[in-house]
Amino acid sequence: MTAQTQPAQTPHPLPADLFPRAESAWGTEVDWRSGSLRDRTTGRPPMEWRPAPQPGTLPKRPFTFFEVMDGGFRLLRFSPGATFGISMIVCTLLTLAAALIVALLIMSSLGYIQRLATSPEAGLGLNLVVQTASVAASLLALSLVLLLSAFAAVAADAAVARERMRLSEVWRLLAGRRLRLVGLTAAAFLAHLVLLGVCLAPGILLVFAFPAAGLVLATLGVLVWMAATAWLFTRVSLAGAAIAIEDLGIVASVRRSWDLTRGGFWRSVGQYVVSYLLSSQVMGLILTPLLFIVMVGFVVLAILLSLRSGETALTVLMIAATTGMGIAIAAITIGMSALLYAYLSGVVAMVYLDRRMRREGYDLVLLRRAEVDEAAARKSADALPHSTAGEAPA
Repeated sequence: MTAQTQPAQTPHPLPADLFPRAESAWGTEVDWRSGSLRDRTTGRPPMEWRPAPQPGTLPKRPFTFFEVMDGGFRLLRFSPGATFGISMIVCTLLTLAAALIVALLIMSSLGYIQRLATSPEAGLGLNLVVQTASVAASLLALSLVLLLSAFAAVAADAAVARERMRLSEVWRLLAGRRLRLVGLTAAAFLAHLVLLGVCLAPGILLVFAFPAAGLVLATLGVLVWMAATAWLFTRVSLAGAAIAIEDLGIVASVRRSWDLTRGGFWRSVGQYVVSYLLSSQVMGLILTPLLFIVMVGFVVLAILLSLRSGETALTVLMIAATTGMGIAIAAITIGMSALLYAYLSGVVAMVYLDRRMRREGYDLVLLRRAEVDEAAARKSADALPHSTAGEAPA
């Protein structure tokens, strides 16, 4: 038997518009109602010039641990007026006020200081008190960061979009909030001072009955106060930035800072401590050679004056040279302190942005703002040729 051959089946032809020809790819488009292809009504879309998206000085995303510290330096270079400028003004005014107060205290208790100088034990105790007071003053001065971080936060919020803010612009934007910032700084200073008094009170009361035990207890009180100050500063460090950016009141800004640092407390503590230690070491490395140069210059000048001047003229010139050296040392010290506080305020502003990005998605707000700015720039760039083309020749 022979197998009967089956007739070949003709395949169903595919629709002609399923695979368009290569030369007509730009001439067709999809009809989204029927799902079929149709002739394009508008032709090939024209290529438009668009300005390249400009990356901001600060990234529009949550920062890493070390990006926060690097962002403080970036902000210091990008907006020096809103960081170092305001810090220099504040540190100069406070240094002059502190020098006036110290001078009045010394003049009013000059006899008491002379009696202490004749007693070695009293002089040792006075030296210990002065050293403790200097450490306490340096920690109390951290309250200034609440004020300075407000200026740095405004500059940082603008630096994300690569907008450079001058000090006059930041000062104008903070209109109506400056008194709240001063009140917040004063309240933080008083809170730290009261806390110091509470921690020192047991040791001071005990020192009259048992001097050695009272001194040890007072030292422990200072250590407890330092730890409490670091904890309290971290929890309320973002209050100044909250007043500047979100226009909150003093109490509301403290609550806002308390809420933002929740869940990231130890991360923020690490960033503040590392930033403070590193910046202090860097400032010390810069400050020591400058002070050495000033003192060597003063010694050389004194030797030259003693060789070429009489006794009366030498006395006058030495007084003038000593005054000049004191002013130079004070100016260098103020400049280094201002630089330190400007950097710390920038770090606080970076922590504020980072906490808002991580807790509230503030990076999406910044991205949307950047898109709106780029769209506005694109619209103005597209409108520029039309406006110039339409101008009639003079």
